[in-house]
Amino acid sequence: MKTNKRATNATLRILILFGPLAMTVLAQPAEEKNVLLQIEHSWNLALKNKDVSWFQHNLADDLTDISSGNGALHSKMEDIAALKKDKIVYDSLELSNLQVRIEGNAGIVTGVNHLKGKNENGEAFDVKLSFTDTYIKRDGRWLVWASQHTRLRQ
Repeated sequence: MKTNKRATNATLRILILFGPLAMTVLAQPAEEKNVLLQIEHSWNLALKNKDVSWFQHNLADDLTDISSGNGALHSKMEDIAALKKDKIVYDSLELSNLQVRIEGNAGIVTGVNHLKGKNENGEAFDVKLSFTDTYIKRDGRWLVWASQHTRLRQ
């Protein structure tokens, strides 16, 4: 009986000492997933408002972006240059079907982005893009490392 009581007391001490640490470790993946989801939503807002500084701050310098229009590869600098010239007016950008996976310093967000607005000629558009965004955590910060969008048929 004494052996079981000692083992129980030792287990209790371990739980008391390391329980909060274990809870912190377990909570981190959920918190990290929420960070990536927040970035996705702020990305849409930045696109709508043509906020170049958001893209400068949140895209990795070695970003690879694949265009849904023609499959062309673009760099961070090319994306920012295109944004500066962009004449599209977005009425709404709505994310759905979001899924987040994280392992180590890499994260992937998949989902659908529903965009409505007017193109550079003033013509209305209504497009849904299925996307995969890959993130890398550098210096304690998540950055968009790769992005690929595919237009969905409606």
